[in-house]
Amino acid sequence: MYRLKKLNSLELGEAYERVFREAFPPEELKPLFVMEKMSREGQYDILGLYDEDKSLGYICCWLDMPFVLIDYLCVDRSYRNGGLGAEMLRLIRDFYPKNTVFIGEAEAPVGDEKADALIRRRLGFYERCGAETLGYDCALFGVHYKCIVWNKGSFDEEEICRRHDGFYRRNFTPKMYASAIQLPLKEGEMPFDRRDWDERPDFEDEEDEL
Repeated sequence: MYRLKKLNSLELGEAYERVFREAFPPEELKPLFVMEKMSREGQYDILGLYDEDKSLGYICCWLDMPFVLIDYLCVDRSYRNGGLGAEMLRLIRDFYPKNTVFIGEAEAPVGDEKADALIRRRLGFYERCGAETLGYDCALFGVHYKCIVWNKGSFDEEEICRRHDGFYRRNFTPKMYASAIQLPLKEGEMPFDRRDWDERPDFEDEEDEL
C-alpha cells in the first residue's frame, strides 16, 4: 500500500543525488543546502512515496497554509509510467488539511514541436489529475511556466497570484528576486535569460540569507 513519508536529512541527500539531479535540469533544481534549510525551518516538506520500505518517488511542498506550492514532483526512473505521479498528487490531498489550496508550475510551450509535445503531455497529465490552469504565467530563472491550481475554493486568481508570489519574495533576497523571478509574467514580457541555480556567482554571498 502506497504512503507518503517526510524524508530526513540523510534520505533527502540520497534522493537528491540519485533522483532529483537526473529528473530536473540545473536551471530548475534548487541546491541541496537550500532545500535542507527550508525543511529545517518547517516551511518545506520533502515527501517520499513508499511501498513498504521501497522509495518510488518524491513530491516537495512549500508551505504557507492554507496554500501549498508543489515545488517538485518526480518518480525514480525505474518506476516511471506506472501512475505513481498521479498517486502522489492524490495522496497529498489527504496528507494536508482539506481546505489546502495546491499551486503548481508546469513548463509552458516553447515553440519547438518536439519539446512542446512533451510539455503538452505534462500539462495534460496535471489536468487529468484535477488541476485547473490559472490565468497568469510566471518565469523563474528564465524558465516560462503555466500556473495551475487544485482546490482553489473561494480564492480568486488575484489572491492566489499574490500568495504564489509571496513564496519567493519571503525566501529570496531582493537582489535574487529581481534577477530571477517574474510572477506574474506580464503580457508580452520575455523571460530573463536562463541561469542555473548552481551557477549564480552574484548570489554566492547570499547563501546565508536563503
